[in-house]
Amino acid sequence: MAPEPSGDDVVEAAARQLAERGEPFVRATVVRREPAVSANVGDRAVVTADGAIHGWIGGVECAQQAVAREARRALETGRPRFVGLAPDPATVDRPGLEAFPMTCHGGGTLEVFLEPVGPGAALLVVGTSAVADAVGRFADAVGFAVTVADPTGQERPAHAMAVVEAVDAAALAEGFDRPPFVVVASMGEADAEGVAAAVELDAPYVGLVASETRAADVVDRAADRLGVEPAHVREALTVPAGVDIDARTPAEIALSVVAQLVQVRHAAGATVDVEALPPEPETVRDPVCGMDVRVDAPAATVDHAGETYYFCSTGCAESFRADPERYLADV
Repeated sequence: MAPEPSGDDVVEAAARQLAERGEPFVRATVVRREPAVSANVGDRAVVTADGAIHGWIGGVECAQQAVAREARRALETGRPRFVGLAPDPATVDRPGLEAFPMTCHGGGTLEVFLEPVGPGAALLVVGTSAVADAVGRFADAVGFAVTVADPTGQERPAHAMAVVEAVDAAALAEGFDRPPFVVVASMGEADAEGVAAAVELDAPYVGLVASETRAADVVDRAADRLGVEPAHVREALTVPAGVDIDARTPAEIALSVVAQLVQVRHAAGATVDVEALPPEPETVRDPVCGMDVRVDAPAATVDHAGETYYFCSTGCAESFRADPERYLADV
């Protein structure tokens, strides 16, 4: 019997599918908690633009609603957010954190870091060299969705959402709805194949980790594969890849490459088109606990005096049903 997928598997599968479709999403990570919330430090989830949560950040509906709402704000601004939820927001409010009330009956405190991942942040790393591995790790840390092209068929590294074995445009195109950024760092193993595939895919950035001398040979061989003039390939190529920081070690070279990727991503405007986001779900206030409840997905509803009221939980709905006037006095 196949093992059940772990929480991390669910999160990464969701992130990979969204990245491949070119849909923006937010990575949510629990960084602090106090009882009685059910989340633990390190729990993670992917939050989509329409508020769907894939993963685990605790089971209480009010926390999920607040995280989904603030994730939407992160997508709209393109900037990370650090949010805290507590019965008294003043107890967690501090510089750099935005505090909101925890309206769930159980109380507790939850602090979550929200990192938006916009379309255009897909990265294909060709090779498994020390530089390629470090590029993948650093790029993943700054929000790129990393795919590794590895003709040797090694096991998927932790930072990669997928591994493809064939280094050719036709095979690589199947994994992306739009051309990814490409870094070729196979150190001679598949450099020409990687560059040729990237040029054929019309990648917005093609970086080659190589000296100018070796790059000339790679360009000639890639041009032969494509049946084009070497000048056409050289024009599409950034070599040596990376900003000049006098890098010497594999990690330093990778750092310079990822710094350049961040520059190119921002220059290309790889942010979320707010107008293209799905409409924000309509919410109303739960008259019992005061939290926002999605009209299209309430835990319960109660019809009273010709009106429909929406609730975050069956407990709130039962309290309202027992004495509606008590709660409507404050509405």
